[in-house]
Order: sequence, then structure tokens, then C-alpha cells
Amino acid sequence: MKRVIVSGANGFIGCHTLPLLVNAGFEVHALNWLGEAAQVEGVSWHKVDLMDHSAVDTLLHNLQVTHLLHLAWYTEHGKFWHAAENLQWVACSLNLLKCFVGLGGKRVLMAGSCAEYDWSKGHCFEQSTECLPASLYGTSKHALHQIAQAYCAQSNISFAWGRIFFLYGSGEAASRFVPTVINGMLRQEKVPCSDGTQLRDFMHVEDVASAFVALLASDLTGAFNIASGESCTLREIGEKVMRQIKGDGRIEFGALPNCQSDPAVLTADIARLRDELGWRPSHSPEEGLAETIEWWKSNANSRLKTS
Repeated sequence: MKRVIVSGANGFIGCHTLPLLVNAGFEVHALNWLGEAAQVEGVSWHKVDLMDHSAVDTLLHNLQVTHLLHLAWYTEHGKFWHAAENLQWVACSLNLLKCFVGLGGKRVLMAGSCAEYDWSKGHCFEQSTECLPASLYGTSKHALHQIAQAYCAQSNISFAWGRIFFLYGSGEAASRFVPTVINGMLRQEKVPCSDGTQLRDFMHVEDVASAFVALLASDLTGAFNIASGESCTLREIGEKVMRQIKGDGRIEFGALPNCQSDPAVLTADIARLRDELGWRPSHSPEEGLAETIEWWKSNANSRLKTS
């Protein structure tokens, strides 16, 4: 029996992995510390603070899991790039890994980030683009990748690393780009934005979760870009949203200055994901945005009913 423990299981990506893991034949044990845990059939929840190394060791000793899907990290929007909490998450991630390996675990998949790459390169390849992070967050993720990969190699543990690019979908923080645009259009507002010429690879969160589950269930190792392989500008995304939400709302491109630290191009090569894993996203941009718009509509209606 494949038995997996999922950290960050009630997070933006994690909650979408749970039913997919059950359907893939895993016995699923989900970790939660803060917030409500979504009730998913076939998922057992465990409340544990990953910073409490003793509690983590006790839990893993009791569960005897075969697989580890590590998604948890500090991700408060606008703060996580340079937060000291990144150091704590490197430490607790390594402790989680050490406990898992010491108790006979077989396969590890951890979430990395496109922030590990040298952004001046624009188009990122796992095996040839240099990792040269410009933030504490990216540096911490890259350091964890290097240490975890070396430790798993010497311990004869199967190890994979998924570098996440840009994502959107239900449950995303309201202050991020896609929700800001959607909610502004739903409220028929004018939304100030940069010129929108930045080229990015966005993928629906359900596809991100699907890619992680497919990778975990495989025996492939090393780093994988978790992205769609199709890029578009922020302006194009905003215009797609405006076409789907008709009304007086408008995005004012160029009303805000472009952030100097943002690269003009940051996209992913997904040859490993496509050719080795045989995986492709199931949501087109139009379908993904339509589902996300409906989620925010429903979310807004729910708030109105309870206010």
C-alpha cells in the first residue's frame, strides 16, 4: 500500500492534491496546523506543527508512510520574498526529510520555485539554466533542494523536485494579480496596473496539483518545471478576464510603473514534464479563468449572505 504524508495540505496547491492522491491509490495523511481542514473522503488529517521536531518524529513513527509530498512553506503575499521565516522552513523541511528517511520512507517530492533560477535568462530549462536566486526565498528553496537531493542520494531514496512557476485558481490570495483583476472587474472598477508586457507562464492550480501527483506516483527523479509550457503577457490575461466579465470595469494598463526587479520574460521549458512524465495541463487559459471567475463570484455571494 502506498501511504503518503502531505504537508501544506490545506494550502492553495495542497488542497487540490488530496482527491487526486486518493484516486491514484494512495492512503493519504494530510498535515494541518492552522485554519480549517477540508473534509475529503479517504483523507486522514493530523494536526502538527512542523516546527516541533519531536512531534513530527512521533507522527511519522506512528504512520510509517512510504511517500512524502512536501508543499508547506511561508507564503504571505508581499512578505515571503525576504522574510526570515524562510530560514525556519529550511530547517523544519530538513527535519521532516530526516525523519521520513530514517523511518524507511521510499520516495520524496518537494515543492521548489522558479525563484531559484537566474531570471536574466528569461526561458528556464531544468538541466541548463543556472540557479542564481535574487531573494532569500529563492536562495532558501535552492539550498533545500541541494541538501535534500544529496541526502536522498546517499540514503538511496527516490527524490524529485518540482519548480513551480505562476499559478491561479480558486482559493488564491485576493491580493495577487489574477484575483485583483477578476474582483475589480466584478465590482465594475478601474484597476490600475503596470504596462502588462511581462511574459509569464501561468497554469491553473488544479493542473499544478495534478502535475505534482503524477510526478509523485512516478519513479522519475531530479528537478521538474511545473508549468504549462504556454506563455502570455499579463496584458493578455487581463484582456481575457475583461472579455469574460462584461461591464464597465477596466484595467488601466500603464497606470502603475513596472517593478524594476521583474524580468521582462520568465517562462518555463516543460520537456521533462511532457516527454518523460507524459503529462499535460487539462485547462486552457479561457477555461481556467472562467472557473476562477465563477469561484470568486460564488465567494462574493457567500460573503454577502453571511454579512
